[in-house]
Amino acid sequence: MKHVNNQEKVKNKEENKDISNVKKVSINKINIFLNKKTDFKVYELILFAVLIMIVSVFLTVVIMQEAKTSNKTESNNSTKLDLSLKEFEEVYDLINDTYYKDVDKKTLIEGAINGMLDSLDDPHTSYFNKSETDNFNELMNGSYEGIGAEISLNQSGDVIVFSVFKNSPAAEAGLKFNDIILEVNDKSTKGMSTTEVVTLIKDQNKKNAKIKISRNGEEIIFDITKRVVVIESVESKTYEVNGKKIGYVMINNFANNTYEQFRSNIESLEKENISGLVIDVRGNSGGYLHSVTSMLDMFLSKGTVIYQIADKKTTYKYTATTNESRNYPISVLADKSSASASEILAIGLKESYGADVIGTSTYGKGTVQTTKDLSSGGMIKYTIQKWLSPKGNWINEVGVEPTIKIELSKDYETNPCEENDNQLQKALNTVANK
Repeated sequence: MKHVNNQEKVKNKEENKDISNVKKVSINKINIFLNKKTDFKVYELILFAVLIMIVSVFLTVVIMQEAKTSNKTESNNSTKLDLSLKEFEEVYDLINDTYYKDVDKKTLIEGAINGMLDSLDDPHTSYFNKSETDNFNELMNGSYEGIGAEISLNQSGDVIVFSVFKNSPAAEAGLKFNDIILEVNDKSTKGMSTTEVVTLIKDQNKKNAKIKISRNGEEIIFDITKRVVVIESVESKTYEVNGKKIGYVMINNFANNTYEQFRSNIESLEKENISGLVIDVRGNSGGYLHSVTSMLDMFLSKGTVIYQIADKKTTYKYTATTNESRNYPISVLADKSSASASEILAIGLKESYGADVIGTSTYGKGTVQTTKDLSSGGMIKYTIQKWLSPKGNWINEVGVEPTIKIELSKDYETNPCEENDNQLQKALNTVANK
């Protein structure tokens, strides 16, 4: 408070100084004016000076009244907020004290926060508790310490291995998709949630995770040493199509380290003298804006609009900033699950590069979110802006329209392989024929 008061005193001194200067200037002007020969009489000048003083007093009163009104409004708003919070506290205490069943206080608070965010009617604004926040941050950071496997619950309620990351301790040990996890560190997982099982695996007091699984009726025990696992969000390969070498890159999400992985894969493909490129963002729900921005900057000439961001007051155009660009044909594979950063990539290349978008219309998420850490270790993710395409189109709830619309074949659904992936084949042939 002392620091604030000192600032206010300095501010008041500066304001008084300004006012004093104005008075001196005004008096000097009047003195000069009186000494100068004019057609005005002395009583007229005095009357004029009095009029100026009256106007000054009136303006001062008006300004002070407006300040009082503003302070009163702020005070009223503060009072209303205090009453609302008091009402919340009354309900919270009432449920805790008199509800017929025992309730968890933490669950009540989380429910209240979720209710407040739900009232915004924004599906992209949400609350994460500490465990959910940790999992989210791990995924978006692109690396974490553990064994390198994702787990889930099957229809029977068993905890299973859902996926195993490449070059991870889990992959090296031999864990496989659909393995049923029976025990972790000699503790049964029966009836546990995935969060509880993950907590056991990540136990910081243990360097290894002892995991007993069931596979095809056989029980196997793995003793897996934990280490930092880098989540590979980009994969690439080449295809021979009509005598041309076509590069293929699949992006799973846009994490903090996705741009570096993407650049590395693109440069490796270009060393193989590719004639064109297919970028696959099917099923990619998005991620960090800075990641997709850097990726688009690789392809667009300096000064070319990448996308636009609009807040309550202004729309900003973001342009390519490097001298780097490419000119080979590109097709982007997208579907109804491609959202957010995936859509920015697809429509950015479509409108500013001339790429084809092949598949189906995308999800249609045209807003930008940011996160705010909470004191509990949780986090809220909430909308702050909307983004527009390079040409100013807002795809929210509409999606990016493909230049070549093609549904995924039923053959692929029954037998998922490259030969049955008609969308991929179409993208490869489109690029090869340009």
